[in-house]
Amino acid sequence: MAVFGDKMSPLSDSTNLASAIAGSDLFAHIKNMMWSTIPSFIVSLVLFWVLGNSSNQMSAAKIAHTTAILNQHFVISWWALLPIILMFACAWKHIPAIPTLFINILVTVGMIFFQNPHESLKSLTTLIGEGFVAHTSDAAVNALLSRGGITSMMATVSLIIVTLSLGGILMKFNVVQVAMEPLVKHLRKPGSLVTTTIFSGIGINLFVGEQYLSVILPGKAFKPAFSRIGLAPLALSRVLEDGGSVINYLIPWGVAGSFAASTLGVPVLHFLPFAFFSLFSPVFSILSGFTGIGLKKSAPQN
Repeated sequence: MAVFGDKMSPLSDSTNLASAIAGSDLFAHIKNMMWSTIPSFIVSLVLFWVLGNSSNQMSAAKIAHTTAILNQHFVISWWALLPIILMFACAWKHIPAIPTLFINILVTVGMIFFQNPHESLKSLTTLIGEGFVAHTSDAAVNALLSRGGITSMMATVSLIIVTLSLGGILMKFNVVQVAMEPLVKHLRKPGSLVTTTIFSGIGINLFVGEQYLSVILPGKAFKPAFSRIGLAPLALSRVLEDGGSVINYLIPWGVAGSFAASTLGVPVLHFLPFAFFSLFSPVFSILSGFTGIGLKKSAPQN
């Protein structure tokens, strides 16, 4: 679900990046991604349902115990859904990502002060920086809720900075464009072009390990080819997501992969066989390239 949200949310950095690199409208890009996203999501749900029915499930008593702990220590109300509802409303109105984030931050902070009138601004900034620490009687609940704040993400941020620095060098000296140019000239069919672009994104993920670069570098290298054979920018932006954004979660040294592994406490190679959405997204995108289903076209350019 997290990868699905990262791919389809108008607030997602990778989603905004893919549409910007390809030159497509953000919300049209999100709508167009459904051609590969929905089939991948359905297949994932079916496989998880099969696996869930064949394995031991959490007992109802454990769920009731966790719920009781949460109700005992926290105020759980429908008002907590207000920021989420507001986010969907902003997306419906096609409000850009940054204003949407600021609106939700202001509303959430207002809700905090409304619920806790004695909360100080200093304690709130400390909470944002260092994160919330739960002190309940259940260790599992404490571990679930005590995930750290902004400072806990600095390792991931530093990894992004380092890999983007490498990407800047590759872009400055046109390494990817020069390496791909002989191949790009011979790509004249949508199926082969889509497949090559996807595998290029996968290769960038393996070589560099950075989600942004797996979108930027193939996007810049193959954009002229998409235009030449009459494929619209929407086709390119979707392919960049299917071969770049979602694959980074499967790379142990990738930014998204390392973040997921540290958050879940599970090595990437252990959950990789079960990351069905990431595995099937490029498959359905390649099928779209060869069948033409959902593949947006434009007037070819010479």
